[in-house]
This record gives sequence, structure tokens and C-alpha cells, in this order.
Amino acid sequence: LTFYLFIYLFIIIILFYFFFFFDLLAQLYNHNFFWLGIKENGGGKPYGEIKKKIEETFFSFKNFKNQFTQEALSHFGSGWIWLILKNNKLKIYQGHDDQTPLKGAIGHPILTLDIWEHAYYVDYRNARSDYIKEWFNKINWDFANYNLSVSLEGQC
Repeated sequence: LTFYLFIYLFIIIILFYFFFFFDLLAQLYNHNFFWLGIKENGGGKPYGEIKKKIEETFFSFKNFKNQFTQEALSHFGSGWIWLILKNNKLKIYQGHDDQTPLKGAIGHPILTLDIWEHAYYVDYRNARSDYIKEWFNKINWDFANYNLSVSLEGQC
């Protein structure tokens, strides 16, 4: 009985350690990535390699903006909307709760939008669309270009 109890407790401790600490570290990573992806006096239209990649994938910045906004508006619950690079193509990825595109090799992150309610409720109440519009006014395109260049070097 003692041996089985030990194994049972060991499994519980390992599962708690893995899931609890992953959640904390993923949220730390996601939030830092979000804050680096925006800046005062950011926004505007993309430039450089990210502009070329957006136009290659979405045909125009306007199409990208519309698709990204729709993904963010349609996401149910808490999470993140990511612009990622996978197989040398940009994609929009919805991550729930603490999901990050790095886990499971979903793709290399380029930008992210925090759509947990705490991110926008104080300023925007239930107007998630206004929050998303403001995010587009603050995108740090230098950060996006850097992430894209790192991704292309690794050929994600």
C-alpha cells in the first residue's frame, strides 16, 4: 500500500508541477511578448519584410486587419490571437488561456493580442472591437520585422 501511495503522490506532484509552472511561464512569456509588440506612436501600416509577407499571405494590409479583427472578435473566452509564421507563411492562430504557439511547434510568433477580459475591460468595458482598433494603432512593426527575420533565418 505504501508503494502505491508513493507512486500516486509522485504522479500528482509531477502533474501539478508541470501544469502549474507551465501556466505561469506561458503567461509570463505571452504578456511580455504582447507588451514588446506595442509601443506609443506605433501602429500605422506595416513596412519592410512584414509588409511583404502580409501582402503575400493576405493580399493587403486591409484584408489582414479584417481577418485578424474577426478572429479576435469571434474568440470565445480568454486567450490570445497570434500572428505566426509556419511553413514560411503567415497565419492567424487563436490560443486559449495560456496557450502559446511555441508549444507543439504551432508556429513562430510574430505579434500577439491579449484578449483576456482584464486586458481591455477597465478602458473599453465590453467593446472588444474598440480595444482591437486601438491595438492596431500601437503595433510595434519593428518588433514584428525582427521576429519575422528571426523566423525566416530558422525557416519556420
